[in-house]
Amino acid sequence: MYNSFMRLRHVLFFIALVFITVFAIVQFGELQNFMDIIKNINVFLLLIVFAIRYLAYFANAKYFQVYLKNFNHPIPFKSIYKDVITMNFANTVFPSGGISGVALLRGQFRKHKVSAHTTTVAQAFWFGFTAISFIVYLLLALLMLFLSQKIEMVSFRLIMIALVFVLVGSIIVVGLLLNRKIAEKITYMLTRPTNWILKKFKKHSLEREQLHELNSKFYETLYEFKNNWRMLIKPFLWCFTSMGFDLLSLYMVFIAFGVYPNPGVIIAAYLIALGLSVLSVFTSGIGVFEISMVSILVGLGLSFDLSFSASIVFRIIALWLFLPVGLYFYKRTMLDGK
Repeated sequence: MYNSFMRLRHVLFFIALVFITVFAIVQFGELQNFMDIIKNINVFLLLIVFAIRYLAYFANAKYFQVYLKNFNHPIPFKSIYKDVITMNFANTVFPSGGISGVALLRGQFRKHKVSAHTTTVAQAFWFGFTAISFIVYLLLALLMLFLSQKIEMVSFRLIMIALVFVLVGSIIVVGLLLNRKIAEKITYMLTRPTNWILKKFKKHSLEREQLHELNSKFYETLYEFKNNWRMLIKPFLWCFTSMGFDLLSLYMVFIAFGVYPNPGVIIAAYLIALGLSVLSVFTSGIGVFEISMVSILVGLGLSFDLSFSASIVFRIIALWLFLPVGLYFYKRTMLDGK
């Protein structure tokens, strides 16, 4: 069954890569300067991008450290940092909507006497803080785009309208999730596709009773934070910072190509691509992320060849170059038991 699961993943990856290839071929007339752009890239700045990616993992690890410290679970940062890299590796290689990474993290934190529910709720709060960070950065992008001198472009206006709809939709979703009954129904609906895949390959799935128990724990924790909301400040700031490093690393890729675009353009393209990539969790967003990012960048005034080149280079650094590091820690954690 495991081999069947891997074959399905390979098929999905292949389909995603075909979409990227077709997308590039359709635009081939605008790709004549592609190799020239790649040749002129600043390698030193790309090394800085690589370092920024590690800072994003650093912020992710700090989030878990400060969150768990609120519940008297002081875990050494070095241990959490290793676990976070391993978790991201698992989510990439075994994409399941984040379930693979959470399961791994639960096992690792259990060594420090952290219950499985506490770890899962910590990850749930991470997603919640990510949604809030998404809204804040989206507001910033809208402000920067509004102040831009390209506001008269039709595509520019259309994308700004789309961003406003995304912003309003995000706020509504966050508001609905604060209602326990609605959140439980939404959570169950969202996990059904993942559970269907997992059951097909005889993997453990999340049953409705488990989701109910998890939601109960989540809202109990939320009530605790309501009485002492200052406990939320540091975890949120680290989550916000982690997304900031993601955006900074993408912007640095454009600088490496010798271009200094409006930061609002980069923020908008990244956030929309990030949101749409959720629709392809079983391929780690591959295909959807790249195509949507390039489309938004071109719509906001950047050339196709630059947008395509920068998007591919960013994904290579952010996704593929970290797999060997993640594999090393995964082997030590899951196979060697260290």
